Amino acid sequence: MDAALILDLVGNGLAVALLPAGVVPEPAELSTVPVVDGPQRTEYLMWNDFNPTPAATAFLAELDDAAPE
Repeated sequence: MDAALILDLVGNGLAVALLPAGVVPEPAELSTVPVVDGPQRTEYLMWNDFNPTPAATAFLAELDDAAPE
């Protein structure tokens, strides 16, 4: 299910959702409540260094650019 469908369901009063702030458009036509000290999760990524695809190479470059210094 994609974010647009979830937002549509919420907007029509058919659902509530827990979504990242970046998914909710500004100005939000929906009521939002920030979650403080909410659940945490860890994401793991795996790839093959031997012969990475162009997509994998580009993705890894984005991760390097976004990494805190």
